[in-house]
Amino acid sequence: MTRNDTHATRVDPRLDYPSLGVHALWAAWLVTTVVLWSGLPVPARVGAMVLGWAVMFWNYAVLHNHMHVPIAKARALKWIVSRTLGLACGFAYRGYYLHHFNHHRYNDGDGDWGRSRQGEGALRYCVRWALTPWLWPFDTVAKVWGACKTRGQKVELVIDFVVVDGTLLALTLWQPSLGLSLLGTLIVTQACIHYLNLAAHLGSDARERTRLAVTSTSSFYNRWFFNAGYHQAHHLKPQTPWRALPELTEGLEQQGQLPQELKSDVSPISPVWAAQVVSRVGSAAPEVTPGAST
Repeated sequence: MTRNDTHATRVDPRLDYPSLGVHALWAAWLVTTVVLWSGLPVPARVGAMVLGWAVMFWNYAVLHNHMHVPIAKARALKWIVSRTLGLACGFAYRGYYLHHFNHHRYNDGDGDWGRSRQGEGALRYCVRWALTPWLWPFDTVAKVWGACKTRGQKVELVIDFVVVDGTLLALTLWQPSLGLSLLGTLIVTQACIHYLNLAAHLGSDARERTRLAVTSTSSFYNRWFFNAGYHQAHHLKPQTPWRALPELTEGLEQQGQLPQELKSDVSPISPVWAAQVVSRVGSAAPEVTPGAST
């Protein structure tokens, strides 16, 4: 499917308003939380961080799509949105961009920096990767630094680390409870994000192009998370705009390139799918498609 096939002027706008709207919600949450924090009682602070976790997790869907098809095409705005989306999810944007495209090169197979280790369970994997950027980032930083192809990318990588770590440090020095609460919320959010990687590749096989990822047709998940469930189509054609993924998935199914055992109407964020991930990742459990949703 080419860009003409997906009617690029319709599905790939210069400004992706739904995605920008979700990102604006994060900006509003952050500003409001910072301004009001000192006057909030403890229960309200906890509530603010729970809300922040939800907004950050939602922003990850935007960040992911932005890396493939920018949600703002104007060069200056694209640059700003890249930095702020990285901050919203706690990732140095250029570093995560390079890390993510390594994932697309190897499709969760050999050579993928973010794949799980032999025998590693789901919980350990999610905790390890959530803590890695904060406690032992050196191996990952060396990999993404080496993957930078231009001086400009290296400058961006440095800027992104300053944006994320500098903001957290500044907030912690100003109001320690705020900075540390935000850091804790980011770590929890990132653990959930890494869970999505496990869920989206449960039973996949990087050696087979028809089995690169799992497809979720959950209407709830795809409506609110920008068609993130159509992950097999995304891995086959990663630069396809998110609006065109259902159409591409339908075409793959008609061509017999969408195995039924790697397709489900369950959302990856449902307890049903999570239970499958926990029971199967790192074990020799038989491969079973997550059960049908109610």
